[in-house]
Amino acid sequence: MGLNLSNRQIARELDLNKDDVQQMTTQLREGIVQHKAPVRLEGEVECDEVYLIAGHKGHPEAVKKNAAADDAIDSEADEDAVP
Repeated sequence: MGLNLSNRQIARELDLNKDDVQQMTTQLREGIVQHKAPVRLEGEVECDEVYLIAGHKGHPEAVKKNAAADDAIDSEADEDAVP
């Protein structure tokens, strides 16, 4: 049995409480991460796409419009702040 199973699957297979399994797997996974060697990228690295705001792919105007609205809300909040 590996740690790539869900906590629910592990609990069912071992006939344990799912909350107990959550605690155990959290400790195990953290230990694995702590002992793993850091990843070092070398040479050429390719990245396909980055989604900064989900749902607006191909619609940059919508992103700009939302960013402007967010800036306006932030500036209003700064004006309302008590010194």
